[in-house]
Amino acid sequence: MIKIENQKESFLDLFQHYPVFTLFIEYAILHVDYVLYVNRLNHPNLIMMHVPPAFIFAGSPDDNEIEDILRIMNKGAWIVSPNVTFDQWLEKIYGSCMQSHPRILFDEGSLDVNHLKRYIKPLPKELSIVPIEEKHLVNGMIKEEIINRFFINTSLMTHGFGFALVNEEDVVHGFALTNYPLASTHEIEVSYRVGYESFQKYRNQGIGTTLVCTFLIEAIQRGYKPIWDAANEVSAHIARKLGYIDKYQWKMHHIIEQKTKKWSGG
Repeated sequence: MIKIENQKESFLDLFQHYPVFTLFIEYAILHVDYVLYVNRLNHPNLIMMHVPPAFIFAGSPDDNEIEDILRIMNKGAWIVSPNVTFDQWLEKIYGSCMQSHPRILFDEGSLDVNHLKRYIKPLPKELSIVPIEEKHLVNGMIKEEIINRFFINTSLMTHGFGFALVNEEDVVHGFALTNYPLASTHEIEVSYRVGYESFQKYRNQGIGTTLVCTFLIEAIQRGYKPIWDAANEVSAHIARKLGYIDKYQWKMHHIIEQKTKKWSGG
């Protein structure tokens, strides 16, 4: 694999019409000093983008590059695979050194504001859902999980929006927001979480669903398409309940052990 040092944007054609993680790829191109590898300089048909700890493949597998890939992708790497062909190729290379995590990308076209409103429930009196303000980003879960990862070079207040679940002291216990800075499309990726581990008594009261529905309604009314990519069956169940429709099943892979044996083919 050849590492591209200059004019990286001229090698990105294979990422056009990518089936998954499109907003992450756009975020990386605009905001991150990503690393790019190709299998050849003239008309490459295999490309690998590195945005630590993620590697994103596009094009077609190339067995001639396996030794280089084993050298570049080590324990701890997460791999975005666009299709079954790449899944099988990566499994052939890494075997038991890699774990595979099924994901489902959903279609948002059937979302209906009136349907979403049905899932908004009254909150316990000590909790409220409020638009995110600068004070919610100074410390706590939004800063740790979103700002420090995706809004280092830009501001959520100017390039995003969302809601915080706060208590009477204005401490953030949950969020629903735009996962990446707003970019050139009308698509946004939904990111939401409620910190139930810190207050177990609030489980199973529909608080998380109320929070994310509040955000989805706001996003739709602003003219955005809220993208839902489920990493587990719980997330997929919630998406279907809210009106999302299964669109594309794919896998993200995780290298859990260092591959020590040299590639011998097969």
